[in-house]
Amino acid sequence: MAGASEKKAAAARASASSFYLPIVMVINLVHILIRAVYKRDTFTRNQAILSVVLWALTAFAYNGIIEDHANKASAPKKTGKAGGTDPIAGGKFLDLLGLVVVVQFGSCLLSDKFYWLLAILPVWGAWIGYQTVYGVKNSLGGMAGGSTSAMEAKPEEVDEATAERRRKRAEKRRMKAVR
Repeated sequence: MAGASEKKAAAARASASSFYLPIVMVINLVHILIRAVYKRDTFTRNQAILSVVLWALTAFAYNGIIEDHANKASAPKKTGKAGGTDPIAGGKFLDLLGLVVVVQFGSCLLSDKFYWLLAILPVWGAWIGYQTVYGVKNSLGGMAGGSTSAMEAKPEEVDEATAERRRKRAEKRRMKAVR
């Protein structure tokens, strides 16, 4: 099973890379061209440093998007609720890439004050950390002070086809154990 999961993750990485790499490259090339043509005479040392920081954030976001695609592909598929939507693969890293693109083009085309939007990153990081800790706290149930009543009160909603497949698998397991 682990081999299949690794193959799925590798395929998802390759698929996501082939989709996102051209997008990220075009965004950065257009940014460089605008910077070189439109703002060449006002390009200072501070802007150069901030451009390098933005490119590093772009690389970080790109790697995060690729890994998130791999993680979602290798995770077991959820059965149950019909019509439920999964969050888009890339999640918080797509948000980061969007912020970087806004800062890149806003600082080139409108005002250098767009760099101040990078001040959002520590708050964003704290929020992600909070969600991580809060999520762990909820999954531990009573051990970390979280409530298990939400999990106990709401059983998993399963459509009829899934419930029937589960019953058949359970029956096969019982029959196998009897032999």
